[in-house]
Amino acid sequence: MASFVIVTEDGSCSEGEEMSFPELLVGRVRLESYSHEGDYVVLHFEGGVEMAVPESRVQHIVYRKQVA
Repeated sequence: MASFVIVTEDGSCSEGEEMSFPELLVGRVRLESYSHEGDYVVLHFEGGVEMAVPESRVQHIVYRKQVA
């Protein structure tokens, strides 16, 4: 079960979802985490692939807090 979902103007993506980046010659990589960097939400994929989304395009982020 995903612990976060990021909803943008273009759709949504969630932890564990796979994406490919043919322009970088990268096959399917899994979304592992995200962070806020300046005016961007940066999506961190396995293999060191990152995608920065302008904060203005993010509608909301839904997340489940980890309970110890």
